[in-house]
Amino acid sequence: MSQISITFDVEPDIHTEGYKGITSGISEIISILDRQKIKATFFTTCDCIEKYPRIFNDLKKQGHEIAFHGYRHIRFDELSLQEKKEQIEKSVKIFKTILKENPRGFRAPQHSIDNSTLRILNQNSFLYDSSYTPFNFLQLVFFPKKFKLGIKGFFSPRRTYKILKEIYEIPVSSFLIPFVSLPLRIFPWKILKIYLWFLRKTNTNLVFYAHSWDFIELPKSKIDRMFNHKKLIKNMKRMIDYLSEKNKFVKMEELI
Repeated sequence: MSQISITFDVEPDIHTEGYKGITSGISEIISILDRQKIKATFFTTCDCIEKYPRIFNDLKKQGHEIAFHGYRHIRFDELSLQEKKEQIEKSVKIFKTILKENPRGFRAPQHSIDNSTLRILNQNSFLYDSSYTPFNFLQLVFFPKKFKLGIKGFFSPRRTYKILKEIYEIPVSSFLIPFVSLPLRIFPWKILKIYLWFLRKTNTNLVFYAHSWDFIELPKSKIDRMFNHKKLIKNMKRMIDYLSEKNKFVKMEELI
């Protein structure tokens, strides 16, 4: 039986920088997860935790994992070493103050992980990173200026492994197209089932992610106008029901 982790990147809404993805999107997410009693992992920027502490404490009380996604949603590979240290150390304090725990997991915004960030995470007792997406062709297309980083991620292992001292890497699953919200938006269910079959054949365990704002209407988003979030919600329910027949859903920290 394979293990599957459902994860969400929580940050201010794309295009508007609002917070409807948190105030409304997370409620939609929970209603989907509760159908199969799934506990998920929410990679959250700390500015959102500061603004909505009750929402994230409620998620924690419900048994979900809250992981770290930066203080704000900015690329880590474009920060100085000192800025990286300040962001991570400040965010660890926020986790301790608001959530009464140390963050264990990290996912860099736009997969912008680098060795210096991993070393700082290790110094702050993080358990794992989930920033690489091996065999992801779209990352090379959408981030051509970060081609070197994309190639490194493309050829990285597809399994959980120790990437640095005490830090494990738990990669997001991919089969040319990453296992994220986009396939659920664009594929009809019959094609999506074929895609899921290839993912299961090429990955030991599966890691899926979407954004909190994927579950709300985004009038300024061309993708949401072309491939409505309602189709994503419908396909996600189908996907979870389909995968729950022969797989076990776990939080990210349980994949180590």
